[in-house]
Amino acid sequence: MVYLTGKENYGAIKTNALSFGKSKKADNDEHAHDVVLYNESKKHPVSTSLKIQTDKLTKAFTTYPKKGLSGSKNANFYEFLTMGMVPYLTGSAAMIGVFNLASKFFDTPGAVNASKLGKKMGIGVVLYGLGKVLSKKLIEKPLKWKYGIDVNLPYKKKIDELPEENNKNNLVAYEYHKVFESVDFPRYDLLYNNKDFGETRNAYYDKIAKKMGIEDAQYSDQKVKDKIKEKVIKTKVFSTLSSYLWAATGVAIAAQKPWENLVINPKTRINNLRNHLQIAKAAKASKQEIAKYDFFIKDFGKKFVKSLDELVNKGSKTNKIAGRLLIGSAIFMTLLGNFKTLFDFNNNRGKKSHGSSPLIDESKEKVVC
Repeated sequence: MVYLTGKENYGAIKTNALSFGKSKKADNDEHAHDVVLYNESKKHPVSTSLKIQTDKLTKAFTTYPKKGLSGSKNANFYEFLTMGMVPYLTGSAAMIGVFNLASKFFDTPGAVNASKLGKKMGIGVVLYGLGKVLSKKLIEKPLKWKYGIDVNLPYKKKIDELPEENNKNNLVAYEYHKVFESVDFPRYDLLYNNKDFGETRNAYYDKIAKKMGIEDAQYSDQKVKDKIKEKVIKTKVFSTLSSYLWAATGVAIAAQKPWENLVINPKTRINNLRNHLQIAKAAKASKQEIAKYDFFIKDFGKKFVKSLDELVNKGSKTNKIAGRLLIGSAIFMTLLGNFKTLFDFNNNRGKKSHGSSPLIDESKEKVVC
């Protein structure tokens, strides 16, 4: 039983956890404990995300399978989920290569048809991935801009492993997670007393409360936690639903005929570029002559626009309706997700009664917990 006066900092209670392989050096290490990568993701979002994904991908192909196949007692569910990248990437590579790489074994008509289908397969994989990943940003970013809630806020988790033959001298491992990875058990503890957000204990929650229009920011953590959870849940639901619709749209665009003429061969592209430069240097070169040697990005953009037009305006009436319905559904779901996450009609701005009552009643001398 712990006794605290109402004036004491009730958030300063700390617990000591059992740790294997812990040393004084580890205590002084920058990552001796779980660390929120706020500054890294804010200053260098692309490089930080690339670093995290590279680490996970490398271990998914090397470290984690080895631990699982050897029956390591330290293998866990995080590693199992991370290894899900392996079949996804190998399957995508197989879809791209099955027609493109095997086309040389076909006769001429078969090789031509295989090449056309292979291009569509490759573009489909690319547009599926881009649609699924980038479309989520259309809902996640507005939430971050308006309320400061980053549903993808990463943190580096320290894992104290059990001793084994292959890790006797290295009992510490690290995993990359997200603060709001679990909507039921978010890592709120990592947001307290975090100097990245401010000097005060509740600096992070104070900022969120201010952005939400809560004037009475006392005990801000208690007042905004439920709101944060609600918005994280809505964001995850709508971003997931919209991402699959955008991914399906990408695949539908990739299935159109204009992609059949896309030149992907690097040697052909290099020759085109060389010819382009030679013609550009010629004094009498016409714009039409230069224009026919397109760069890959420009050519890709043209094919994308033509394929999009073909999806919604050409083909049978049924195909046109289906194409328009698919794109319309993706747009509608994205707009609905933003509407649901950004607007709060029960906010009661400016009212001090907003939120739950404080856990600590300062009118009482003692609180028993």
